[in-house]
Amino acid sequence: MQGPRLHWTRGRIEAGEGDTTLTREWVAYDDAGEPIARVVRILGPIHAGWRSYRAVALDDDARLIELRPSPPDGAGWLACVGGQVVGRAALPLQAVRRAEAALKETA
Repeated sequence: MQGPRLHWTRGRIEAGEGDTTLTREWVAYDDAGEPIARVVRILGPIHAGWRSYRAVALDDDARLIELRPSPPDGAGWLACVGGQVVGRAALPLQAVRRAEAALKETA
């Protein structure tokens, strides 16, 4: 059975080294323009010299904290449909395909 046609768009990005930007998220919209799936890159710990930080403060008062666990080997991207993780992948396109496959199963 054919599922809805998805339109993938770059979501959140972060600054990389130099002038580069790194994509943290891809969002899939259906034909009606509703977000239906996401592919999210797991951000690992921050390394500074010999230290490794697994949590990063997002504001000056450290009220908002972002946890940064180590991603499993070769699975730094999560494929999500709704609020559920439906697969892991090493590359964003692989995660996109896993999300699309999961949507076809539910259609």
